[in-house]
Amino acid sequence: MANIPGNVEWVAELIPNLDSRIDQFVVDTDEVDDELVEVFIEEIRRLTGELQDGIAQADLEMVRMAAHSIKGMGGTMGLPEISVLGLEVENLAKDERLADAKPMVDAMARWMATLD
Repeated sequence: MANIPGNVEWVAELIPNLDSRIDQFVVDTDEVDDELVEVFIEEIRRLTGELQDGIAQADLEMVRMAAHSIKGMGGTMGLPEISVLGLEVENLAKDERLADAKPMVDAMARWMATLD
């Protein structure tokens, strides 16, 4: 398995019941290689930008779609915490609660900065 840089311990601070929600996103990641990790990082960076733009523009659909994509990617890469975070942001956008999603998106952007 390729190593994903950075850590995702910060997600537990944002989602207190993370442990009870993570199992649905755990995927066997034995086949993840370095090239796939690079693609993941590029895509997650793009989607994080969309989340930030969506929140800045109060665009619920943009936030929901970007979060939905993130939800699907995390577990595949061995980061089910990121999938749970994506699910949480997606649900907040559906509930029109972008102000509650903003701290999660900001934390994700800070995490992305550690992946450079």
